[in-house]
Amino acid sequence: MNCPSCNILVDSVNLNVQTDIGKCQECEHIFKLSEVIDYEADGFDINSPPKGAWFITNDATIKLGATTRSAIAFFLVPFTLVWSGGSLGGIYVTQIISGEFNPFISLFGIPFLLGSILLWTISLMAIWGKVEITITDDGGTVFTGLGKIGRKKHFAWEDISRIMEKHTPFNYPGKKGDPIHLIGATNISFGSGLSKSRKYYVMRTLQVIANRMRKSSDYNKG
Repeated sequence: MNCPSCNILVDSVNLNVQTDIGKCQECEHIFKLSEVIDYEADGFDINSPPKGAWFITNDATIKLGATTRSAIAFFLVPFTLVWSGGSLGGIYVTQIISGEFNPFISLFGIPFLLGSILLWTISLMAIWGKVEITITDDGGTVFTGLGKIGRKKHFAWEDISRIMEKHTPFNYPGKKGDPIHLIGATNISFGSGLSKSRKYYVMRTLQVIANRMRKSSDYNKG
C-alpha cells in the first residue's frame, strides 16, 4: 500500500488492519486503510456471483444476496424431529392426552421448547433461508430470513468505515464461519450461515460498492 500523501510504499509493520490505521514511515502521515484500499485492484468481478448468490440492479436499488441452503439440513431436520418430538411429546402431549396439567413438568419443559424453536429456525434456514442486502445511494437494509419473514437491519454508508469478516467465539449448528461485519457508527453483523464462497462474494461486493460510494462522495464534495 502506498502512502496517500507522499506515495511511498508503506512498510507492513505500519499497517494495523484491526484499528484501520496506517502510518507512513517517510512523511509520518496517518491515514485510514479503508480509505486507501482499492477493492477492485485484484480484478474481483461483482457481476460474476457464485452459485447460490445474486447481484440484481434496477433504476434505484441493488439487490445483493445469497441463499443459506446447506447440506447440513440432511442432518438437522431428522435430529430436530427426534429432539422436538421426544422432548415436547413426552412433556406436553402426554399431559394433553391424560387431561392432567402439571405446572412443574410444564415449566421444566420450557428450555426444551425454546431449544426446539431454535433448532427448527436453523433447520428451515438451511433449507430455504437467505441473506439479502437492498442497497441505495444512501445506505441499505440487510435482511436475514425465510421469504419475507425475518430480521432487517438498516445502515447508512456514511456510518460505515470498514467491511470485514470478524471472528466471534459463538458456535451453533448451521454456522459456517465468522459473520460479515459493517463497522462504524453503526455496527451490523450477518451472514455466518453462508457458505465460504457466497460469504466472500457478498463481503467483497459490499466493499467494492462502499469504495465507489466513498469516491463518488469525495468527488461531489470536491
